[in-house]
Amino acid sequence: MFSKQQMLRSSLVVGIISLMGGLTGILVDTSIAAHLGLSKSSDTFFVAFTIPYIITNLLYATSQSALVPFFAGLEARHSPQELWRGFSYAVTLILSGLGGIALVGALGAPWLVRGIAPGLDPAQSAYAAQLARWLFLIIVPAGLAEVIRSFLLSQHRFALPSAAGFFRNITVILSILLLFDEYGEYSIVMGYLAGYLVQVSVVGIQLAVAFPVRFSLTLAGSGEAFRNLRGAGTAQMGGAVAWQAVTVVERIIASFLPPGTLTALNWGFKIMSTMAELLAGSVGTVALPALSRAVARREREEERRTIRDTLEISLVVVSPAVVFSLLLDQNIMRLVFERGSFTAESTALMARIFFYYSLSLVFFSFVRVLTFYLFARHEAGAYFRLCLLLYSLNVAFDLLYVGAFRLGAVGIPLGLLTAYIVTIVLGFQRNIADLQAALDRAFGLFTLKNLLGAGLAGVVVAILCNWLGRPGTGLENFLYLCWICGSGTLVFFATLMLTRAIPYARFAETFRTRDKP
Repeated sequence: MFSKQQMLRSSLVVGIISLMGGLTGILVDTSIAAHLGLSKSSDTFFVAFTIPYIITNLLYATSQSALVPFFAGLEARHSPQELWRGFSYAVTLILSGLGGIALVGALGAPWLVRGIAPGLDPAQSAYAAQLARWLFLIIVPAGLAEVIRSFLLSQHRFALPSAAGFFRNITVILSILLLFDEYGEYSIVMGYLAGYLVQVSVVGIQLAVAFPVRFSLTLAGSGEAFRNLRGAGTAQMGGAVAWQAVTVVERIIASFLPPGTLTALNWGFKIMSTMAELLAGSVGTVALPALSRAVARREREEERRTIRDTLEISLVVVSPAVVFSLLLDQNIMRLVFERGSFTAESTALMARIFFYYSLSLVFFSFVRVLTFYLFARHEAGAYFRLCLLLYSLNVAFDLLYVGAFRLGAVGIPLGLLTAYIVTIVLGFQRNIADLQAALDRAFGLFTLKNLLGAGLAGVVVAILCNWLGRPGTGLENFLYLCWICGSGTLVFFATLMLTRAIPYARFAETFRTRDKP
């Protein structure tokens, strides 16, 4: 049985290692921002990167949701030979499928760019198409890395798979720093190509060292596990197409807004979703193998206990992050971006957009965990219906807020927020994935205690901000954030312990003891 203490400890390991990847991912954006700012050049690059980024992001966000239950189910109920046949099937399928997509994307880049951002001038569109042709190549090593990473996660190998993104991002940063003056935007493209090759090498080496790999080219697979994987793959493909449609619509809208807005929206969403992945995603990553095995063995009580623990831990780690993002948005964006070509005016725009995206952090994180659970239960159809509802509402509210209410750039993050709230409420009413059993009265009381802790932390943050004033230099801003966020975190966890949402004895036991193997 995978205990709550084990989950918390493993989540902390994954979270800390993923934090390194997340911070270096932000440094990638910082490096790009320092050279391109918020400008036509930045808009051109991010239009070119739109589809390849969506695909790689979806691979990261959804591959483990389908593949970890697939590998865990094969291990729990079948022979080692069947496990390696399943691994070979997944690798062959990913390489052949993504290879075809990369070829089609490279050939159709000019039409894709014009469809994504019709507001760009002809020179921008032509240059974006040239960049996009090369960027489509990254999806092949990205997909292979995710298959290997998912296999390692299914075997409870969390550390190096979580660190793979760190090595990729360091490679991109070095390419920008060393090559930008000579190659311009192409230095970013070269960095991503090299970075994904490094990432697949890192996880591939661990796989080869730790396991007796038996690979063969095959697209043949039968049995319940393979049927579930095909269903999950079909649902994810449908969800991916729907999400791409949302992104394209938002790019179209943003291309008619003032220059730099498209880039600011891209970064605002990326930072919010990265935070959700670091916090809630790390918990879901750790819980997914245990959930998948409980489902495979039909241990319903263990399944419900594990998802409830996952949601509680996710709520605890996400709540203070929401407080800091909403109250310290200017300082956070200043720390991350304000240097080089990124001016104070650009920081103000980024802070405003980041504030509104941060309102969705709790709801985005909840749906992220729910996605893990749906795939552990092999409910691919429910996942697809959830995606269709969420993304349809997202587009509808985007058009309402930006087109009808004339809210400008902030209408897009507000559309995301409203869509997530409505989807979660309807999902709970329809009892998707038996949510009503997990979100019971005890969970509601736990949530109220978290809200109390977050509220008190917010009061402390507001008082300290007023007392300390605005920091001057970048170093002062960094120390200012460390001091205020540290104080708010202490107040938050102290409140949880005083209200016994987290009993002190259990909290101390998490870090004092080791579970027996």
